[in-house]
Amino acid sequence: MSSVNEQIEQLNVQKELRRKAFSESMKLRRQTQVRLSEGIFSKAEKTDQISLVNLKAIEQFEPDTIYILNNNDIAQIGQKYVGMFANEPRAHVCIWDFDNHHDVAMSLNFAMLSDFYVPCHPHNNETYAQVTKAMGRPVSAAVIQWSRDYLSEHRDRLLAATRDPEPLGRHILYPQFPERNALLQTLNTHFKHVGPAARTYHDRTELDRLHEWAAHMSHWIVPVRGDLPIRVFDALITGGVPILPASLRDLPALAALQEHLFYFEPSDVAAPQAIVEAANAHFRKQGEAGVLARHELAMATSHLDARVQEILAQIYGYLNPAN
Repeated sequence: MSSVNEQIEQLNVQKELRRKAFSESMKLRRQTQVRLSEGIFSKAEKTDQISLVNLKAIEQFEPDTIYILNNNDIAQIGQKYVGMFANEPRAHVCIWDFDNHHDVAMSLNFAMLSDFYVPCHPHNNETYAQVTKAMGRPVSAAVIQWSRDYLSEHRDRLLAATRDPEPLGRHILYPQFPERNALLQTLNTHFKHVGPAARTYHDRTELDRLHEWAAHMSHWIVPVRGDLPIRVFDALITGGVPILPASLRDLPALAALQEHLFYFEPSDVAAPQAIVEAANAHFRKQGEAGVLARHELAMATSHLDARVQEILAQIYGYLNPAN
């Protein structure tokens, strides 16, 4: 155990050296380039400072560059990432981890093998703090399947859509989460659009997916291990009303969204119609103004672009702790 602790301490010493060197070099540049991993970040806004990087297409990181990588995108290159991180100490590599709530072993690796680690969920973070001194506050997931420009361009479609009172809630089933799968199967006996989903969702066009989301008043959402799913924000940004487990009610990431959210208890699953009727009544009462209010709130607070800025602010604060 002592040798493991020594290795962890050595990694943290190396990280601090990397941090200091990068911080000093930043002071000499007018602007530091930021690269986002292609995949999860593909719909993020690009600027003269922020661009995408295809991890499969490169063999090394560039020096004097900030990288914000998602764990799902790193998984596409496997062990190659470890060498890339170790071989370029002049880069600053941040990992935004979507799976820290359930994949603890992999998340421990990401926490150790990064310059700055940002969990997505408020789960297990005491564990990760034992292996890294370079960890930020949780940054929740966000809308990643449409760019803000695309959503603005198609806003009129959201306002004009005919909405089905049946909730939408197609979820991919995972064998490692049998209780969630059973809950979805139960809901499927009540609602034809809630239940198992095919894994071909992202093969569909952006417009086809947008039309599906905008075709429903409400959205029934079943998390994995108590996480805050992306689909909460997809529902809001397309004008719908999310229906969430009551266990998520007090999450800080939902504080600004509460007036648009409905919650269900485990006991509601056997007879879920009342919750859906309440959510739909709320939708009808607010009408087009409600669709627009939810859309604009999510555009401002719950899109990937907002998360990039939130992560960057944490990175800058870590690199220059005196500021």
